[in-house]
Amino acid sequence: MTDSPSFFGDPKVIISLFALLIASVSLIWTFANQREQNRKWDKLNEGNPEIREVKLLNWKEISKEEAMSIPWGYDPTIYGKGEATDKFVVPYCLTLRDENTNELIPNTNPVFTIHEVEQELKRIGFTGKVKIYKQFKPKFEIENMGKTEVRELSIFIDAKLPNQEWSRAFTSNTKINLTGSQKSTVFFSFELPVAISLPEQISFKVHFNFLDYKNQKVEKVIGAKWTSNDNFWSYESITE
Repeated sequence: MTDSPSFFGDPKVIISLFALLIASVSLIWTFANQREQNRKWDKLNEGNPEIREVKLLNWKEISKEEAMSIPWGYDPTIYGKGEATDKFVVPYCLTLRDENTNELIPNTNPVFTIHEVEQELKRIGFTGKVKIYKQFKPKFEIENMGKTEVRELSIFIDAKLPNQEWSRAFTSNTKINLTGSQKSTVFFSFELPVAISLPEQISFKVHFNFLDYKNQKVEKVIGAKWTSNDNFWSYESITE
């Protein structure tokens, strides 16, 4: 009796199995590589709102001589306009609130000195008690750094003074769409009592909520801070 050759003893079978194995590995590698390429494409091209620039609106520009000679009536906050220049800027105006209601006193114009405050109150005939604040107006420039559209973008900004809790400083009233490289600008105001010194730092959290090109909801938060001693804006890690 003659023994039949085993299935795996046939060289043709072994070659076929080996070829099948190579094809399977090649297919798996192709799928994995394609998925990685898709992931990289998504990362490079998906909509990506970022903070392009932040600065304070300058309410008044004066010379060094004016800055030294104006009778402010309080300790003003003044910054140099740039390097090697005698031009200075005042990044706020004074706002007036009714001490009893804390509401803004209507029909008042922006002023910068206590004497101007007194003149303004006399002009409108206000005789009640007044609280005076420095009103700052930051400008946040937002840009879609991705290559696909950011849709239904809403923006929220929280602010925090040292040793205080976060509070909402800005809420967008409408949702917007930003194509690749398109920009948008956000303005809002915050007030600090005129009699107190500015905090060394004010922190901000900028929240972006939007739909990406896959129609998926995306939430993104960016931290920023303003340091008062040099009027400088920078990114900040969010720790809370």
